[in-house]
Amino acid sequence: MGKAEKNKSNSMTVQWAIPTIVLMIFLVFTLINYNRIMQQNSKDKALERVSRQAVSVAGYYKGLYEGMVGVADGIADWLMGQDDLFSEDCVEMIKQIDNHSGLVDAYIVKSDGSAVDSYGNTYVEVNNSAEFRSLLGTKDNTVSYLDEKNRPILLISAPIRSESEWRGNFIMVYKGDRIAKQMDTTAYSYALVYVNGLIGEVYGADSGVFQLGDNLKEVADTLTFDEGSATTFFQSIQSGRSGTVHVSNNKGVSCYICHQPIGKIGASIIVTIQDSQINRSILEENQDTRSMIIKVLVSIGIFVALIIIIYIINRVSFTKESIELQNKAETDLLTELLNKVSTENKIKEYLEGEGRDKTSMMCVLDIDNFKKINDTMGHAFGDEVLATLGKRIRAEFRVTDIIGRTGGDEFIIFLKDLKDDNVIEREAGRVAGFFKDFTVGTYTKYSPTASIGAAIFPRDGSDYESMYKAADTALYKAKRRGKNQLAFFSETTEEDKLEAEEASKPKPIDSDGER
Repeated sequence: MGKAEKNKSNSMTVQWAIPTIVLMIFLVFTLINYNRIMQQNSKDKALERVSRQAVSVAGYYKGLYEGMVGVADGIADWLMGQDDLFSEDCVEMIKQIDNHSGLVDAYIVKSDGSAVDSYGNTYVEVNNSAEFRSLLGTKDNTVSYLDEKNRPILLISAPIRSESEWRGNFIMVYKGDRIAKQMDTTAYSYALVYVNGLIGEVYGADSGVFQLGDNLKEVADTLTFDEGSATTFFQSIQSGRSGTVHVSNNKGVSCYICHQPIGKIGASIIVTIQDSQINRSILEENQDTRSMIIKVLVSIGIFVALIIIIYIINRVSFTKESIELQNKAETDLLTELLNKVSTENKIKEYLEGEGRDKTSMMCVLDIDNFKKINDTMGHAFGDEVLATLGKRIRAEFRVTDIIGRTGGDEFIIFLKDLKDDNVIEREAGRVAGFFKDFTVGTYTKYSPTASIGAAIFPRDGSDYESMYKAADTALYKAKRRGKNQLAFFSETTEEDKLEAEEASKPKPIDSDGER
């Protein structure tokens, strides 16, 4: 089928499909619109309540945590004014903080790693865990982790420092699931998640999604997201953004999750509401209408699907034919490599685009004594030499490299993105060594050789034309040195360049002969 016939077929499909679809949509539009508005309003109100609760809970925790950080900063400032951080007064101060703040423990850690706790115990190195070490430094920091009893622990650190001196850190240790117990009960389930993904507190077990001590990323990986993915959801929470997603788990629980960051604390509140809570108010409304709408929509969906399938089949067929024609236009039929025009265009496109700031190498390859091969062994054998060379050379190099036949016995091998001189030397050696084991013929074995000229981009040329000229000049250098070798343009003399320019002037072309 020709292009005109394809277009005609597609046009006819559209012409009879569109009116039919419009008619069907019109018949059910009023019912669909009414049902959609009813459901959407109910859902919007429920999600708005969830969002307000998330903001409220996050605000509560923000105030709570900011108070903790404020206490830590105040104690750190007071400690900065003490001559001895391990004095009785300093220990008594953090002991009082421990007794009145519900702490598990509190530490004064000097910059050398030594420490004293609120019980007066001293340590050469208080804790070698990664979580504890991450707190030591000149900035406020918080970190959470699970202890050996699988309980969430929250560490809050404040630096003991002045503008010119850092003496250590004051660290408060809280048990995460006992931080906030004064909140009023809420209508929905929520969880407190720290920036590292640890679930530090859970309210309401009916969500069936999050449990105390879980890792949010691991739980999210088990959920099915209607939009987005577990990765984007977790990254959104890590970066402190708010949002709402709809998920379902392998237990058949579907719910909306609304997440809200808690200021600069490095944690978020995630509030969950099950679909059943949202749908409860509309389950018994307009059941007959919904049933009819579903049937009509299914019919329309099947009809539209058939149209789409027909259209896709037509497009795939047409695209396949276009690709085949394009490949034939770009390919040398004998060697199945790129032809001259396609080779030049692809190299130009690369040098002007992604390869303009990268090092590349162009090798112009010319089979030695090719005219003699044709004269003594026949043109059919000469064609076999070219075809075999094309097949072998295509398998030798990367699929991303550009390889083409640009003349009777001339080939171009363009190697992309060569990192350094060692890679250039290695690849040049691979090109030159290709012909050491290259043989042609089933019954009569023949080992052709080739002279190769190489030029390096951008050192030897800034575009295709200058690169080709440089490689061509190097090719004549290789021929003058006795053939069957590779020469770089950087190795050529002025005499080589003049000879190459003279040889490249217009002259009668014998596709089977040599230059």
